[in-house]
Amino acid sequence: MAKPQTMETLTRCRALLQVWQKIDAEFPLQYMLCLIEIAADEGIYLSDLATRTQMPLSTVSRIVGALSDHRPKGKSYGLIRVDISATERRRKELSLSPKGR
Repeated sequence: MAKPQTMETLTRCRALLQVWQKIDAEFPLQYMLCLIEIAADEGIYLSDLATRTQMPLSTVSRIVGALSDHRPKGKSYGLIRVDISATERRRKELSLSPKGR
């Protein structure tokens, strides 16, 4: 039998996967990675998200579009907000939407 700390971690992973499945049974892993990073550091910049996830900026930009309400084609999840930075207008700050919480 696994150690209590390992069991707690596995229980949390299971719960997260169940939420993930409720969002969309075909929700891509890359979307979940981005969503977790945004939840862990709300206000993160798009470029920093690309660095943390080790994905190209263009890929992360498309994922952010799908996770927000700004996807021109396909399904938008509405799980995050994209705001223009108050200090640097060229930067986009990412945070969870009420639905994403």
